[in-house]
Amino acid sequence: MYVSFGMRHSSGKGSNKAEHTRVSEIFRHPKFALTWLTYDVALVKLETPSTRKLASLAAADGSNNPPGTVATVVGWGLVNNETYGLTLKTVDVEIIANEQCDSLNNATVTSESMLCAGTGGGKDACQGDSGGPLIANGAVVGIVSGGPTAECGILPGFYTRVTSVLDYIKDILDGGSTGNVTEFLTTPYNDSTGARPMPTDEL
Repeated sequence: MYVSFGMRHSSGKGSNKAEHTRVSEIFRHPKFALTWLTYDVALVKLETPSTRKLASLAAADGSNNPPGTVATVVGWGLVNNETYGLTLKTVDVEIIANEQCDSLNNATVTSESMLCAGTGGGKDACQGDSGGPLIANGAVVGIVSGGPTAECGILPGFYTRVTSVLDYIKDILDGGSTGNVTEFLTTPYNDSTGARPMPTDEL
């Protein structure tokens, strides 16, 4: 498994200037629950450090992503619920309070580890964007997790709230091993979801 930095195209075409680094370890949050998409985050350790400038993480007090903040989602997921994008796409969505998110869904669908963004209008992350960043005020404040319906852009999207996992990130960076699932590196990969060649173009 590799992590790639600095690419725009997902077709495999390009200048070969993107940076690709092998993953040596994987860590999944111990409270992750697929059913409710709680603590939906994983960390990877690289064999060699990236030379790219990395993004900042959300402020611990959440001051850079309160409700009403306009944030940007980045990814290669489905466009208009139809086809995967060949180039990196972005869309701006408004962060909303979990209470408003629950109200729009007519149910309690959020938890303290989740953040909601978008209010419909066709603007949303979609299939294929999972794990991508939600960026506000120059920092990654959320991680694309999922949504309440199969069709994107109808209701608010769900994101892992980065402030809820900062302690876990710090623990792993300090040498912790909680949630080590490195055995996944040797698990045969199922590409039935429409995986595409490794991007190589420079961003």
